[in-house]
Amino acid sequence: MRLRKLIEELNLFERERIPNEIRLFGIATYIQTSSTRRTAKILSEIHSVSHTAIWKWVKKFEQKLPISTEKKQRNLIAIDKTVVKANKKRYFVYSALLSCRR
Repeated sequence: MRLRKLIEELNLFERERIPNEIRLFGIATYIQTSSTRRTAKILSEIHSVSHTAIWKWVKKFEQKLPISTEKKQRNLIAIDKTVVKANKKRYFVYSALLSCRR
């Protein structure tokens, strides 16, 4: 209830085509999933919303109320797996990439 009043006071959204409750749910879901497409898919059960609209909501929200203020230095690791079939056998091929920032 307080968050809805806060969003109305901050006047984050100019247009009222989509109810603020759905926008709040979309922002909260994005924070949990970190994926605008996944969030749009979840919200499609309630209201049709594009992933671009969700991205814009999150950016507006972050301008007024930063979600995270602290940046951390991290070592990035990317891992991928694929299955290759040869001679009627399945082989799992893994690849990993490590990026160390200095």
